[in-house]
Amino acid sequence: MSWRVIAGKDVRDAGRSKAIWLLFGLLAAVSWGYAYGHEFLGESTFPSFLNGLAGVVAVVLPVVAILLGYKSVVHERTSGSLFLSLSFPHSRRDVVVGTFVGRAVVLLAPTLLALAVAGGIGAVRYGTDGAAMYPWFLFVSALYGVAFVGLAVGLSTATTVDRWITLGAFGGYLFVVTFWSGVNSLTLLILHRFDARVLADIPDWALLLRLAGPSESYYRLVRAGFDVPRAARYVGEGFPLYVDWWAAIALLVAWSLVPVAVGYHRFRGADL
Repeated sequence: MSWRVIAGKDVRDAGRSKAIWLLFGLLAAVSWGYAYGHEFLGESTFPSFLNGLAGVVAVVLPVVAILLGYKSVVHERTSGSLFLSLSFPHSRRDVVVGTFVGRAVVLLAPTLLALAVAGGIGAVRYGTDGAAMYPWFLFVSALYGVAFVGLAVGLSTATTVDRWITLGAFGGYLFVVTFWSGVNSLTLLILHRFDARVLADIPDWALLLRLAGPSESYYRLVRAGFDVPRAARYVGEGFPLYVDWWAAIALLVAWSLVPVAVGYHRFRGADL
């Protein structure tokens, strides 16, 4: 398939980029540093370590994914290399799919290696109680990272205006990672005339809306594999089925694919 050629080229080009290796060096330094320093921040148990590491990943990994993908297609368009790619038997769909897959591979290979090493350090320092489920943590972290690759590549295909792509990428990061839960809470307060009691007993529909945030879905999946405090609002007797772990997977898959599909829809009919 032609998209595989595009993806392979993307992976090879990334392997020669010093900036990308610096990004992953940062991720490795942060995750390994946390693995060594957790004993000063929380209980010296593996679940407690993993709970803290999930918080680090939730903040840092989206930054790496966005920087990796937010100019992936627009750079090809503005540099003229996209014309060369399309002169071969590649369609615009091949370009978008290949770029998404290639950037996802570039993100996941070093990320999973860095997190695997961090998990090994954590198991040595804090015990192995719960460590058998660490592959689940790697899987959900990979899914979380790919969601932001999809968001970034989707933005890169949607427009050629550099400032809009930059604002969309980093504004999107701030909204979905930093402010999502706060906006959800503020909406509830407004709807209930600022009665703060609603925040202690969140309606079911608001739980789903909150879970739709990528970091909330990520924490819900971490909670599905480990006994950690994160995402406690989604578990327990009487909670609706649609905030279970499978819903979190579906939401992260949607974050991965929907922005790419929307970006491709605009890219397909756009002038190059």
